[in-house]
Amino acid sequence: MMMSVRLFFFALSGLFLAFQVSAQIPAKGTAATLDVATWNIEWFGSANNGPSNDAQQLANVEAVIEQAGIDLWAVQEIADVDDWEFLLNALDGYEGALATVSSGLRMGFLYDPGVIRVRRVRHILDDFSFAFAGRPPLQLDAEVTLPDTSLDVTFIVLHMKAFDDLASYNRRVDAAQALKNRIDFLLTSEPVVVLGDFNDELLRSISAGRTSPYAPFLEDATGYFFPSLALEEAGEATFCGNSTACSGSSTIDHILITDELFGAYLPDSADRFEELLTEVPGYVSTTSDHLPVFARFAFATPTAAEATEFPGAVSGLSIYPNPIREAATLTFTLAHPGPVHLAAYDLLGRRVATLADGFFLPGLHKVFFAADELPAGAYFLRLEAEGQAVTRGMVRLR
Repeated sequence: MMMSVRLFFFALSGLFLAFQVSAQIPAKGTAATLDVATWNIEWFGSANNGPSNDAQQLANVEAVIEQAGIDLWAVQEIADVDDWEFLLNALDGYEGALATVSSGLRMGFLYDPGVIRVRRVRHILDDFSFAFAGRPPLQLDAEVTLPDTSLDVTFIVLHMKAFDDLASYNRRVDAAQALKNRIDFLLTSEPVVVLGDFNDELLRSISAGRTSPYAPFLEDATGYFFPSLALEEAGEATFCGNSTACSGSSTIDHILITDELFGAYLPDSADRFEELLTEVPGYVSTTSDHLPVFARFAFATPTAAEATEFPGAVSGLSIYPNPIREAATLTFTLAHPGPVHLAAYDLLGRRVATLADGFFLPGLHKVFFAADELPAGAYFLRLEAEGQAVTRGMVRLR
């Protein structure tokens, strides 16, 4: 296939500028840890917005990624697909995945395939595209392989609605709640890392007088943790605005993890990549108005005893068929007698049906679910019994 004129120009320009990028970027990753970062690369590749010299921006970005030693980058504001492809071709040892659904500024992942073995990449929460500013989150499911262990991790990249007006704030509120519901109900036992430009702070909103749209995550301290919260508490901005020192602005780029990763997160490892302000000449004007935020994780190899799975008092919750059209049969097993609550919820966490609410004896139980009055879409079934909760996703077809 013939290279486009624009791409050919950047190939020549990149080769020329490669000799001009003298930045010495400090390494942030190690071979023994999982190292992740989020970076809004301001209008990457745009001819009309952001840094005026696209070839210089591309060369700077290539230098940062190749020298930083980060295993996975979640990136935002990719404005030109040709430039993205050229970056992928220029990078040594990285592969990528770019959003296919976008309002014009795409999100994506850059990753080391020796560490991140991708199983699947897809958009999620498409039904909430408006709340996500026309940029539904991109989810990457992968096997993470380190020298002494491997495990499955789900990565999600966000680029939330910007601005401090009430309408934009409400869209972030709706998007955050939809994301939390999805993780709560569909990813109940999976390690999840959410990275991105959240376009708001955590302790309070940039929309004056309002709580953070991400308060539901902060309030659920047993299930979620923001390693990047420490940056905000220390007053270290990640959005630079017009400040070449990235000071006096907002901390809006964040990393969020679920409880499965609490023990793996290396304390105090989350930080902003502030060395770029001095190592990349004119960083804010030539590269981006955001600083990357990164974090590290270390995983101990479990012993045989630790790896053993012990059966709980509640065994499973199965749905047949799934997806469903008119009705389904739900089955579960109890080890002991006691109260049981089984209900269906929509993606906003609203209960749409109560299927069981009473005292059940031990053994196998079947519950008939007539779903013919529910609109088509995704739902969650949640079974609560003996102090445990089991959640399963369900799709209702037309």
